[in-house]
Amino acid sequence: MKHLLVALVALCLMTACGTTKSASDGSKDKETARTEAAAMAYKKRVAANAQTQTCITAHAKINVQGAGKNLSVGGTLKMKRDDVVQLSLTVLGIEVGRLEFTPQDVLIVDRVNKQYVRARYDQVAFLQTADLDFYAFQSLLWNELFVPGQRFAAGQLHRFSVSESGDHTLLQLKDAKALDYNFVTATKTAQISRVTVESKDTRHKAGELVCRYDDFTRLGGKPFPQCIDLAFRGAGQDMGLTLQLSRLDNNAKWETRTTISSKYSKRDANALLQQLIGQ
Repeated sequence: MKHLLVALVALCLMTACGTTKSASDGSKDKETARTEAAAMAYKKRVAANAQTQTCITAHAKINVQGAGKNLSVGGTLKMKRDDVVQLSLTVLGIEVGRLEFTPQDVLIVDRVNKQYVRARYDQVAFLQTADLDFYAFQSLLWNELFVPGQRFAAGQLHRFSVSESGDHTLLQLKDAKALDYNFVTATKTAQISRVTVESKDTRHKAGELVCRYDDFTRLGGKPFPQCIDLAFRGAGQDMGLTLQLSRLDNNAKWETRTTISSKYSKRDANALLQQLIGQ
């Protein structure tokens, strides 16, 4: 009888411990679920800030920095979602250069010296280093989340981690093979204020791309930055491009492809880009 009572007490204690553990685990599971739900809700807020219009056009003050030099010109920025990004550089109202990005390739035109280049994205140094294809580069200029190699980021939100620090919240894409993609957002508005692309290998910094956004306005009912600042460091050279935008519109009446005259000669992509920005 004595042994039977001991066994019963032991069984009760084990059952009680098991119940406590299960309740504890259940609380942790619920807390984890709440945290994950809150993180996903925030990521959806960030994604929801994306423009819903097909086109964006703007006048631009363009400043290009490279090799210790600065070039300031006027111009226009014209973008059609999933189709083209055009950046025209003008001096005294005359176009001196154009950069055109499509899903297929990059076109760089030097009007002054009548030369041009068509190149794949992996043939343009700063795009290759940051592993940017057309859709990722487009997202940078549209102030949106992106995942390299994916056309749409909305279905990839589970791949981003979320960490809040005061007025800012970081969304980080950690599972890319060689690079980290960090999106800093303003916690209150869920608006992207900075994007950083950098090497995972801290011992060998192949390059770093930083894009900052400022001076937000409303365009088509959505927030959009009037100042876009791109800086690339690495691969033996530093480059910067600042766009100060004005007269933003959703105008769709413009030519989406540039025709090259037979009088223009073809050049190497990086050599022409450096010449065009005054390096």
